Amino acid sequence: MESYDVIIVGAGVMGASAACELSRHGAKVALIDQAALPNPSGASIDHSKVFRLAYPDTIYVQMAAGALGLWRDIEEETDSRLMTRTGALLLGTLRPSFETMCYDAIRQSSFEAEMISSDEAARRYPQFNPDAFSYAVLDPLGAILHAESAVRALIDLARRRGARIIEGERVSRIESGGNGIARGVTTATGRLFPSGSVIVASGPWTRAVIPGLSSILTTTRQEVFYFEPAKVSASKAGFDADSFPIFIALDTGFYGFPIHHGGSIKIANHRKGVAVEPYSVEAGIDEASVAMCRDFFRYYIPALADARLTEARVCMYNNTADDDFLIDWHPDFENVLLVTGFSGHGFKFGPLIGRIASELLLTRESSYPIDRFRLGR
Repeated sequence: MESYDVIIVGAGVMGASAACELSRHGAKVALIDQAALPNPSGASIDHSKVFRLAYPDTIYVQMAAGALGLWRDIEEETDSRLMTRTGALLLGTLRPSFETMCYDAIRQSSFEAEMISSDEAARRYPQFNPDAFSYAVLDPLGAILHAESAVRALIDLARRRGARIIEGERVSRIESGGNGIARGVTTATGRLFPSGSVIVASGPWTRAVIPGLSSILTTTRQEVFYFEPAKVSASKAGFDADSFPIFIALDTGFYGFPIHHGGSIKIANHRKGVAVEPYSVEAGIDEASVAMCRDFFRYYIPALADARLTEARVCMYNNTADDDFLIDWHPDFENVLLVTGFSGHGFKFGPLIGRIASELLLTRESSYPIDRFRLGR
């Protein structure tokens, strides 16, 4: 029976990134996922995710900046384009607010950000109605992360570095070796995979692997929509990535992207959806949600009010109560690392989380402060 230095449960962006990092350091790694990869139901998989420095806390700004450098390294090593820089425009109404706190945290971290009036925002981006908001914060490093392409690139890179990729095996439990040490994992088919350490990075399915986290993590159903803008004349502003930014209107919950997939823009609401069990998520889309998107467009981006709906998807958030991540050792096993609870905003940090996980397994220390991500916080 083949044994591994590290088994990683879950081949989304976090698990694949950890596999890349550990394999780079010479560890014998197995990356196991319950589905064919990339897992179409995984929280990591959609056409796009937001990259932004814009966080109201300097620790997240600094972590995002660290992740940005690693994404660029991965692009170079894999000869692929995984990011499209567009800038991110945060639309604000009140002060102080999430938006002003983001501006302050970015500047305190020695990065660029602009705070501009709604009229100035509409001058630069005439697609927006300046009466819908009072001011905006522009994060110039905001970008589209091409999520599915990024996960594929990470899995391929991990494989090239020597990791074994195991698809279609659902891990059902961690096997105890006694004395607070795990000896590996067992899958639903009864196969035992022995290992010296385990990383659990299985997103919404974490509670199925570790039932003790059921009181700490919740899974919510989130809807994502793609709309095709009407054709515009050369004299009018369009919605491609060269002329339209990622936008975040946290007062409403909505955020969105310029055209990047099949001629469509993407919009979703970050507010937590209905709590669900990950193995029984309904795929249907609520027409009321589509109407809410159109209401948002009608006020904030009028030219999109009659855009044609081209695609709707359901994804899942794996949430902690405070929306901070969970990166810590299993309370019962000193060689099992939990990497989960990314609460709908973790994808951008993937390569950095992979590096942190690798550091913790190899040295028990991290180059980034992670106390706020501990179980006992």
